[in-house]
Amino acid sequence: MDTSYSRFLQIRHFSFVIILGLVVCISLCPKEISAGEQHFLNNEFSTYEIDLQVKGQIKFAVQPDLHTTSLEITEQPVRATSALIYQQHSVDNKPAQKRVVFRKYQRASAKTVIGSTLVETELPEDMCDVHVCSNGRSLDYWVSQGFLTQPETDLLTVAFDPLHFGALIPPDDSLPGDRWEVGQAAVANLLCIDTVHTGVLKATVKECTAKGIVVNIQGAIEGAINGAPTSIAVEGDYDWISGNNSGGELSALRVVIQESRTVSYIAPGIDVTAIVEVSCRSGKRLRPKVITAGSRSIGPNHGRPRRGPGKPGFQWICDPHRRYDIIFDKKWKIVEQSSECLTMRLVNKGALVSQVTVTPLPPRAEVHTLSDFEEDIEKTLGPQFGHLVSASLSSRDDGTTLMRVASVGEAEGLAFHWIHYHLRSPEGQRLSLSFVVESTHFARFSDADRQYLDGVNVTFME
Repeated sequence: MDTSYSRFLQIRHFSFVIILGLVVCISLCPKEISAGEQHFLNNEFSTYEIDLQVKGQIKFAVQPDLHTTSLEITEQPVRATSALIYQQHSVDNKPAQKRVVFRKYQRASAKTVIGSTLVETELPEDMCDVHVCSNGRSLDYWVSQGFLTQPETDLLTVAFDPLHFGALIPPDDSLPGDRWEVGQAAVANLLCIDTVHTGVLKATVKECTAKGIVVNIQGAIEGAINGAPTSIAVEGDYDWISGNNSGGELSALRVVIQESRTVSYIAPGIDVTAIVEVSCRSGKRLRPKVITAGSRSIGPNHGRPRRGPGKPGFQWICDPHRRYDIIFDKKWKIVEQSSECLTMRLVNKGALVSQVTVTPLPPRAEVHTLSDFEEDIEKTLGPQFGHLVSASLSSRDDGTTLMRVASVGEAEGLAFHWIHYHLRSPEGQRLSLSFVVESTHFARFSDADRQYLDGVNVTFME
């Protein structure tokens, strides 16, 4: 049979989603400064150093499916250490635009041990100049020359990110014993979660010094991330240095975070304790030291270009064998990737809306017809197939042909919509994509399949 449909009730979740976004597994060695960065070299900047330690348990669903709420869970111990240094300055923006900062990562490294498996990763050297902005609920990361991958973005996502330090500004003329609460939206940003249901973070001035004040921050939060309930306890201190015009800045922070998060449709659960230590200093930027000894790159580029320029809200993934690559909305999350297939899921406000399985097919010289494709779909779905909704054939400017077949049916008493695509490049490279959407979420899904297809590329461009 020509097309392949993922057994969506039998997906083995193996991806290592980083705990609370705290494990920064990158090691960067910048080599040269481009002409476009010369402005950055001569401007005011802040240097942030972040040290992280994580220890606890990570919880995996043995066989998560699209609609079962009770999952069989297996646990493994997890330990991680990380060190990160980057220099940051604001990018010139028009008043109507979001605030964008430019970060040049100079040094970062981490080791993560899950069970007996050691995970070490690093960001490719050409991806170390990163643009960052807030979209109101989370941070977007991108680079001028392309897009970051989901793992790279996860690795850069850290609790108490300095971009959110504005939420920690103390009131003017604070005295020891003064207290205030951090707003719920700011708490969600600081802790890298989607929603705060109950609880607050309380800040208390511990002491005043010649340079500023020392603030204690603590609280217990009940919230959710990607629909998964999470309980978080925070305890720590930070130093706030007074400033003449800007109101001051946070110079040092150390917090202990304890989190218990349930398994979700797209990520493992966790029971961990994380220690986050941040230090900041400001000044004139100097040309970064070039570090070459022991440098290596384990990035997932596989020789394919990342199809820049980059933009916020999107990520990139490349097939391990360079047969295709995809630029996708970051709302889609990877749950499995192998040489045989890629599986991603779309979650909206905690609801699992859709799953897509991308399967490379053997190259073939002869053309696969639309009627052949329809027959393959019906045979593949078997008793789940109800009736055909639509079928179409189109082509792109690069010569890629696209066949689309939409159908409806039923599986385990639930109504589903299936949308299947067959892509073929002029060179004969072929790709199958299978979207499955529970019918109750089909209106919410809308045309997400067509938007996803816009980012799929089966041709190779140097």
